[in-house]
Amino acid sequence: MRSDVVAWLCQGDPSIVYQVHRDLFDEDESVCAALKKEISDRGWGKTLLTLQKPDGHWGEGYYRPKWTSTHYTLLLLRNLGIEPQRSLLDICRRVLDEEKGRDGGMSPTAQRIYSDCCITGMFLNISAYFGVESDQLKSLIDYLIDMQLPDGGYNCRHPRSPVHHGSFHTTICVLEGLWEYTCQGYEYRLDEVTSARRRAEEFLLIHRLFLSDKDDRIIDPRFLSMHYPSHWHYDVLRSLEYFVFSKHDADPRLNEALMWVQGKCQDQKYPLSPMYSGQVHLTLEKSGKFSRLNTLRVYRIFKYFHIGAEDDESVQIE
Repeated sequence: MRSDVVAWLCQGDPSIVYQVHRDLFDEDESVCAALKKEISDRGWGKTLLTLQKPDGHWGEGYYRPKWTSTHYTLLLLRNLGIEPQRSLLDICRRVLDEEKGRDGGMSPTAQRIYSDCCITGMFLNISAYFGVESDQLKSLIDYLIDMQLPDGGYNCRHPRSPVHHGSFHTTICVLEGLWEYTCQGYEYRLDEVTSARRRAEEFLLIHRLFLSDKDDRIIDPRFLSMHYPSHWHYDVLRSLEYFVFSKHDADPRLNEALMWVQGKCQDQKYPLSPMYSGQVHLTLEKSGKFSRLNTLRVYRIFKYFHIGAEDDESVQIE
């Protein structure tokens, strides 16, 4: 990476600077800890924290509206790398007490008959990151293990409607949650969690992250986009990040996705796709411009897989 690109990244929000030093520079833990603290003290993280209401919520409550609700604000704070702190832990505990369905997953509806796999996966990710006690997470684990489909994927329409195929959107949300649960050292049903993760990973890999396993067509053109925040939406960049964060072994079935990302390079920087419609607390970056967030994310992926940003022949995982 050129020095001017590094300097440009380090002119960004504290969350970007922290992740650059942690993931690209492999900086000393004490340096990273000091940089991480700054996410709460200024920039995007501080702005989001100041918008938390006296009752602990954001927006109009747990899941309203998109994207200023408590759920999506916590998810963004978690993804920015903010330090876990008491106010965030307390609202996670409260949500888990108040928003579970009869089946043990997260169900932000009045009836609470069926939970939602996608929301449950995201909130497991959030809660594990902020350090919620294991007992409050057990029903989420039970629910997610039970909801896995025969093809290894997950689908938020199951079991409300008959489905026979996993959803990429739901599967990535669940995978991120199961990985965070594992990463934070929780032990309840851990072997089964690991097995569920492996099956869900295989669901993505057999499709090479965005291609039909039957005829090689692109499953959904929207998978080839570079959004941030992605909220519940799937795309190949988010999927590749999961395989990096979970320390997955290199797999040649990632090659097409890596090559697509590599092809988006412009002067060693990467763009940002248009925002998903909905209310936001703040605009992190302008779409259509070079994005520090996405440039960081791409270089993190390329570093892990030992790929050069501009060498057309470099994307070849054996």
